[in-house]
Amino acid sequence: MSNIFLMPQNLSKRERFAVSWEYLLENIPDLGQELVDFLTQRAGKPSSVFIQATTYPYTTTAQPDILLECQDFDIVCEHRLESELSKHSLEDLLKSSSQRDKLTYVALISNSYCLIDAELLDSEAATRYYLQPHDAVNASMPYFCWQDIYALVAQKSVRLAHEFAEYMHFMDMQPWQHNIWGNLFLSPDVANQFSSNWLPVIEYFNGLDVTSKFSGYSGLEILYPLPWLQLLYLHASRSVQHNDLQSVSPYLVATIWVKGDERDRIKALQGISSHFELPENPEVMVEIRASLADSLWMVKSSSRPRLAATYYTSLDRVVSANSQQMQQNLLHFVKAVFDHAQSISSPNAE
Repeated sequence: MSNIFLMPQNLSKRERFAVSWEYLLENIPDLGQELVDFLTQRAGKPSSVFIQATTYPYTTTAQPDILLECQDFDIVCEHRLESELSKHSLEDLLKSSSQRDKLTYVALISNSYCLIDAELLDSEAATRYYLQPHDAVNASMPYFCWQDIYALVAQKSVRLAHEFAEYMHFMDMQPWQHNIWGNLFLSPDVANQFSSNWLPVIEYFNGLDVTSKFSGYSGLEILYPLPWLQLLYLHASRSVQHNDLQSVSPYLVATIWVKGDERDRIKALQGISSHFELPENPEVMVEIRASLADSLWMVKSSSRPRLAATYYTSLDRVVSANSQQMQQNLLHFVKAVFDHAQSISSPNAE
C-alpha cells in the first residue's frame, strides 16, 4: 500500500487494519525491524534484517494477513482481532510455510485469549515453523499479543506512529491498565478468578429455579430464565461490534437470545438503541443495542434462538479489588438487564 488514500472502501475491519499496518511498516522501516526482533527474540530465534511488509501475499486458501520479508527468512502473521481461532487456518499456514523454498515462520498475534490445540502446538511443523513466545511476557499464551506490539508503536517519536497508536486504541489493542484485572483477557488464571464472582448471580437464578453454568472464557450462561428467553449470556469482552457506544472498552456484556418462534418478543426488541443507569449505582450506565441482523430474522421462520439485543457497560465501572463489592456490581447489572428485557419485550409494554 504505497498510498493509504487509495485504500479500497469495501475492506473489512480486519483487512483495513492489515493494509494500514503494512503502510505504517513501509513508512517507518525501523519499526518493522523492531517488530521482527520482538517476534524472533521472544521465540528464542535469531533475528534478521527486515526488508518489507506485504499484506495478503498468497492467493491460496492459506492466506496470512501480512508477510514480513527478511534477509534470512520470512514471517507470515495471522491476525486475531477477537478471541477466536480456526485450528485449520493455522495448520494450513504451517503446511504452506513448510513448502516454501525460503525459511518461513508463522506468527499468531491476538487481541485476547484464544485456545490452540495442544496437539497442533506439539506437531513437527509447529516445532520448526511456529514462532511461540517462550519468555516471561504473557508466558501462559502460545502466541503474541497486540497490546505488547502497541507498546512498540506508541514509543516511536513519529506522528504517523502516534496516530496509528490511536487507531490501535480504537481497535481495543491497548493494554488494560487495571491493577487487579488487567490481564483478564490474556490469562486463564485471571479469567477463572473473575468467573468465581458470578456465584451470587448463580445463586439468584437458583432461587428462581433457573439453571446457570460457566461458559467459555470467564462467561456465564443462564438457561431459559423465562419461557420465551432461551439464553441470557454474560461475559467480559475487549471488543464489541457496535461502535456508537458511550461506554469505553473493555466491556461487560449481556446478550438476550429469544426463541425463534417468539416473533412478537423479537419485534419488540427490534431497532432498540437506549441506555439506563443502575439504580444501585448511577455511575454504571448500561447501553442496549438491537442485533445487527434483527431485520433479517423477522423474515425468517424458525424456532432457532435469535440474538435479539445486547447490553453493554464499561467493565472498569464493575470490577473491584473488593470481591464482595464486585459480586454485588455483577448481580445488580444482571438483574437490571433481566428486568429491562422483560419490560421491553412484554406484549403489554407500551
